[in-house]
Amino acid sequence: MRSGSIESERDGQFVRFYPTSTLHEERTLISILRQPRLREIITFLITHPGSDYKAIVHELKLSSSTISWHLKRLEQIGVVAREKTGAGLTRFEVANPQELARILSNYKLSFLDKAVDSFLDTWEIL
Repeated sequence: MRSGSIESERDGQFVRFYPTSTLHEERTLISILRQPRLREIITFLITHPGSDYKAIVHELKLSSSTISWHLKRLEQIGVVAREKTGAGLTRFEVANPQELARILSNYKLSFLDKAVDSFLDTWEIL
């Protein structure tokens, strides 16, 4: 490979490597999707848009505090949007599901994850 065709970027305790042509926004999304819990929440919300908090906790079988922490983080980054309904429920959905599905598809082999495989099988049917 030519010198300068790969760049490294620190992501907390990890160092991630990207082709220099990868845009910052895509790097951010790839970094988020590298985290199993965040990836699990995102793929669930892509396939179940508008899910409320209880449904997410129930389906993913994670503690409510874990889901809450991750949803707040995803909201701050702009990956997930929150909408309060008239019935007092809060619904969540992925802000750009097509872009995240594209990234999951493009980097599928690097995730090595049954949840990603299952999601991509469903996404391709849609």
